[in-house]
Amino acid sequence: MASPHDPAPRDAQRVELYHAPFTDGGVASLRLLGQLIDRHNLLLAVMTQLTTGVFLTGYALGLRASSTVIGLLAGVPFLVKVAQLYLSWWIERAGHWRRSALEGALLSRTVLLVAAVGPLVAGPGIGAWVLVAAVAGSALGATVFEMAFQTWMAELVPEASRGNFWGRRARVVGIAGLAASLVAAFGIDRAGHNGTPVLADFAVVMSIGALSGLAGLVFLRRGPSPRRQRSRVEPISLRETVSRPVHDLNYRRLLIFIGLWGVAGGIAAPFFVVYMLEELRLSFLVVTVLTSITAATVSLAQLYWGRLGDHFGAKTTLRTGTYVIALTQLIWLFTGPGRTWMIVIAQLLAGFGWGAYHLSLTNLVLKLAPSDARPSYLASFGAVQGLAEALAPVAGGLALDAMVRGGLSWLVSFQIMIVTSFVLFAIATPLLGNVFEPGGVTVGRMIRVMGRFRSMSIEYNGDFLFDYVYTHLARIADFVAREESGEKRERS
Repeated sequence: MASPHDPAPRDAQRVELYHAPFTDGGVASLRLLGQLIDRHNLLLAVMTQLTTGVFLTGYALGLRASSTVIGLLAGVPFLVKVAQLYLSWWIERAGHWRRSALEGALLSRTVLLVAAVGPLVAGPGIGAWVLVAAVAGSALGATVFEMAFQTWMAELVPEASRGNFWGRRARVVGIAGLAASLVAAFGIDRAGHNGTPVLADFAVVMSIGALSGLAGLVFLRRGPSPRRQRSRVEPISLRETVSRPVHDLNYRRLLIFIGLWGVAGGIAAPFFVVYMLEELRLSFLVVTVLTSITAATVSLAQLYWGRLGDHFGAKTTLRTGTYVIALTQLIWLFTGPGRTWMIVIAQLLAGFGWGAYHLSLTNLVLKLAPSDARPSYLASFGAVQGLAEALAPVAGGLALDAMVRGGLSWLVSFQIMIVTSFVLFAIATPLLGNVFEPGGVTVGRMIRVMGRFRSMSIEYNGDFLFDYVYTHLARIADFVAREESGEKRERS
């Protein structure tokens, strides 16, 4: 029988979803929750693809935005995440993670309509700054949604199956986002005036994206509230909310990695689309196809990474992803007008690496965060990541404009930014070795175990690959990670 404090269910499905335990015996409940999340995420993926990336950059270029403004446009959504330090305190005191997530999403997706229409009304020049302001307002609501939603879901999905659960969700997201972006890009190319898209085309695409996100809330609001409504019973001060994650030595090491990695990834990221549109003169459809390769690969790979993370540890798969991401930066240096096919290779590898990174990083943060202070730990993660990924593209845009004014071509300046990004990635990657994950193993151990399972298969004679590929890859991973001592402790 329902407790008088339980949220009133609207139908029989919600009764089952709320009252069945979210453990191994609550498979039906998790399945129903997954269906609701899938429907919401499908529409959210459409919104994300149509209001960010290629279309947002194209809109900014149509509004005559400089590299600095484009960098600012890419960085503002992350800069707003710093507000999570206060918002986490507010959410922890008020509880009601479900309600906070829904209200944040409603604000974010409504303001996206302003981002779609406002610049069109303002016109080139001032319209670019209207776009930046509207994107910032939308990001504020999105950061409330993101933090509250993660806490909400962490209370419903068991830790042991989070990797597999969210890996399955990612497939739906990738397929929906890919289809929507291709259709929109084809429409923009066909509707363009003399081969050049007009501002109204981007406004229509972004409006459709915002309306799709709002429609997704119909499914999200059917999700149940968790039994535990608050992180704490006693009051908590704002100072304690901010300081507790920083005083956690292990978590502080993770934050240092997140900060440096965010700078490495953000310093050149917004300008890959500009490079393809302006330097390679590719159409919106071709650029969208190329960027969608990454999104599709991420969605397909995340189920695989999620299962590996559940078995070997989130940190292990996270490190593997960082190695791949760092190497893909160098491939871009060899692309050019006659070598656009190399972008396909870079995008495939990037999708494989980022699939591991995004899924594993979120799961690692949730695993290291104490259950009684999860919002504040998520807030410090979001603030550090947001600040790094906000300042990096702005700094990148300023550096690009400065190098061009100094006499370098835009292309050479961009290649310098790619090399800088690679160097920062190479510095950041080993820092993960200082983070301790309970139950996790080294990357080298994961590779060795996977290699042994393959070589033991009756249908697969993998002795050669195990001896000359898996073993050497494991040794390289151990050397880069500097975790040989950890391996010795595991054997003893």
